[in-house]
Amino acid sequence: MGFIHEGVILETKLMNEAERLRELLDGSMDPSELETYKEYYKLAERIYGREALDEIGISTPKEVEEELEPLANNEFTHDVILPKSEKKLEDSPSDTKDKKKKRRVFILLIGIIGLILVSSNIVVGINSIVDLCEDQEPKGEIEFTAIHQVNGNTMTIFWTVTNTTIDNQYIIKWDISQNGSQELVETSEMMFTANGESFSHSTAVNVQIEPYAYSSSLLDVNRTEIDTVSGHYPDSEMKTMSTIENTKLCEDNPKLKISEIMNYEDLEAWEPAGEGEIIDGMLLMIFTFMSLFGLTKKK
Repeated sequence: MGFIHEGVILETKLMNEAERLRELLDGSMDPSELETYKEYYKLAERIYGREALDEIGISTPKEVEEELEPLANNEFTHDVILPKSEKKLEDSPSDTKDKKKKRRVFILLIGIIGLILVSSNIVVGINSIVDLCEDQEPKGEIEFTAIHQVNGNTMTIFWTVTNTTIDNQYIIKWDISQNGSQELVETSEMMFTANGESFSHSTAVNVQIEPYAYSSSLLDVNRTEIDTVSGHYPDSEMKTMSTIENTKLCEDNPKLKISEIMNYEDLEAWEPAGEGEIIDGMLLMIFTFMSLFGLTKKK
């Protein structure tokens, strides 16, 4: 029975405390109770502020004043750690001056080196100083051959072209006759693009009266004659050869075209010294300006 009685008392106290807390929150608590219970006063002070409590005539409990007096007489007892600034310290005037000086020296060196290289390339050609250009190996002899075969009344001619330049276009032109070249049997031509160093072509015609004869020419795309070959039946193979020389050499073209600098291995990227392009003049102006800027001292 004693336990039941104590439980009822505890429950009653909890209900009373809850009721007081509700009255504190909705502002209906008697001011005298705040002055009596310092815990409720502290809670009300946090909610409403001390000034608001003073205005409605609620005095600070004595126990609360005694707790606040030591804090009022003492300085801060906690160390305050200020956050470290992530901002880097600014360079001193001397450091800034040194950096600017180094930058100007660097620009000056680039300007001088650029002037030397561009001027040398225009005057004597960069290849005269550094061996960069490579002469293209001459194609040598373009060989144009023809053989013929006669089988009954059919004459077949086989042409072969060797040492051609890949991607270049060529033309084979021919005339075929009979009866001692008195009667023309066929005249024709064909164009081909070389996809290798050799090319073959054949044609067959109907002939009746011996002797048979033919003449043929190898032309370039501009119809300039490279070589000729001819033959007649009865007879055997005919062969001629023609040499196409590449006259463009590195020693005659030591200046590198700036616009073709990425293709310096190609002979077409080189030209005779003493000739300048617009881009050469622009580079000279830029490097001259850089050199003057590097020499100028900032006050």
